[in-house]
Amino acid sequence: MAIAIWSSRLETGIGLVDSQHKVLFEAVNRLAASFGAGTTAGQVKESLDFLAQHTIEHFQTEEHFMREMEYPGLAVHAAEHTRLVDKVQLLQARLTEGKLVTMDVTSFVADWLKHHIHGADMAYVRFMKDKKGSP
Repeated sequence: MAIAIWSSRLETGIGLVDSQHKVLFEAVNRLAASFGAGTTAGQVKESLDFLAQHTIEHFQTEEHFMREMEYPGLAVHAAEHTRLVDKVQLLQARLTEGKLVTMDVTSFVADWLKHHIHGADMAYVRFMKDKKGSP
């Protein structure tokens, strides 16, 4: 069962960003599936590492676009990114230390992504569209 459900309502209209968002949703679902019966901690860690890698790459892409467009909300937006990356890296460290990481993390990340895209991402998309439309 998918935890993170992609919908057209989440589309920004920026092809690269939308394709990266879809990969992140797939990564969350891959992590959720890794909590299934018979899964080893190593498989969960592999799925979490995949999510972490793609999250960082995606955030770098978005922040690059925001710098290019001189988006005034970049610092606040980047701080949101940093908080999620820090949380994911903390989870990676817990797994490395042999500590328990629960399925709850997938719901948290899925909800975070949906809210972040609807709010912060759509705000910079509107700014970019307005700026491109101005003389």
